[in-house]
Amino acid sequence: MRKLHTEALLPSPNEIYTFLRTLFVKAELSPECSIVCLIYVERLMEYAKVPLLPSTWKPCLLCGLLLASKVWQDLGSWNSEISQIYPQFSLQSINRLERTFCVAIDWDLFISSSLYAKYYFALRSLSEKNDFRRDYNVMVVKAPGSDHVAERTIAVKQTALETTLSKSL
Repeated sequence: MRKLHTEALLPSPNEIYTFLRTLFVKAELSPECSIVCLIYVERLMEYAKVPLLPSTWKPCLLCGLLLASKVWQDLGSWNSEISQIYPQFSLQSINRLERTFCVAIDWDLFISSSLYAKYYFALRSLSEKNDFRRDYNVMVVKAPGSDHVAERTIAVKQTALETTLSKSL
């Protein structure tokens, strides 16, 4: 019997963008989820030595964004939503992938504000190079729910100020 060898091709930047953009729009993910996802995927690569390959990048990013959504957003995405957005990933496989991912990173889902800021500013400095900034800004400006995130942070700031002021009086 002849063995078939199929090799996945490196994804183009446009393929990666389209995959992520579809997920961001349909799952209504906030822009902050991209930073949280990056941190989780880097933890997966570091802790479990999982490389991003042509055959692994989609499941790794999909699961990283799913976890980021659940941790960051008030109303995180459901696994069943993701399986409807990308039917090639069954609900059962997403559940198994999420469990495997969490175990691989030793359930280290906490992100300190300083770590988040470090990644935010590193990404921001990258965006200032070439035309990356223009392309990224188009994606962020049109990100679904970005107005809600801004309103939420204003409300949190206002609550913190009121709490601080009431305690100081």
